[in-house]
Amino acid sequence: MTRHDKIDATTESSTPWNVTTLTLTDDTVKKPIQCHQYAPYSPTLIFTHGAGGTLSVEAVVNFCTGFCSTLPVLAFQGSMNLKARTQQFRACKAKLYNVHEGRRKSKAGDGMRERKHRVLLGGRSMGARAAVIAASEDLVEQDDERDEVRVWLVLVSYPLQGPKGDVRDQILLHLPKMASVLFVVGDEDAMCPLELLDETKSEMMATSQLVVVRGADHGMNVKPASMTKELEEEAGRVAARWVEDGLKEDVTYIGEERD
Repeated sequence: MTRHDKIDATTESSTPWNVTTLTLTDDTVKKPIQCHQYAPYSPTLIFTHGAGGTLSVEAVVNFCTGFCSTLPVLAFQGSMNLKARTQQFRACKAKLYNVHEGRRKSKAGDGMRERKHRVLLGGRSMGARAAVIAASEDLVEQDDERDEVRVWLVLVSYPLQGPKGDVRDQILLHLPKMASVLFVVGDEDAMCPLELLDETKSEMMATSQLVVVRGADHGMNVKPASMTKELEEEAGRVAARWVEDGLKEDVTYIGEERD
């Protein structure tokens, strides 16, 4: 497309939810070309890294690579401060979800009522905690007069047990029923012992499921190291499948069972 080409994309209340009206102009044609672009609704996962990491950490790159084979991901570089990271989540959400908000509000009667209010947040380690806090604040601030927001949380290597043995379960227990949670945890993660996580899940009001990566530690590293990338990407693909179609089992295992 040259500098003389132009595309004007708009949405109209008379068109279906999955249609964007495009007007194309080009020096080679006399009149603007009217088009309808059809596209599926694909919720975008807003995802962030852990406390000491960056977007370049292999655990983030590999998970997001697997996830985006099915659904889009917006990964953001965040502050090491938990409160600041939570605010960054909300800023990203406001920008991303407000892009189509006006269009989707006008479609209240076309069968997209529940889906158009789904918010998808996630992170690994400290980023997972920030995602939970950001989601909780959004749910608390809901206006009872409007449709409920459905929050889906993808929590990778959630640091349930702190370095001093403290259990970081309160924000999980406060999540309401309209929240859905997927935990992605290594079975050798010292910061999220599976037995402790099972106890927490049993007390949660929110619906939750679990993906266990066999042999993985808190950084999602496995032995042999050559298998790490493959298993991390598979975890991302499974998480995307959970968003799209749900998982049949309460616990899904990734990796070969060890003796």
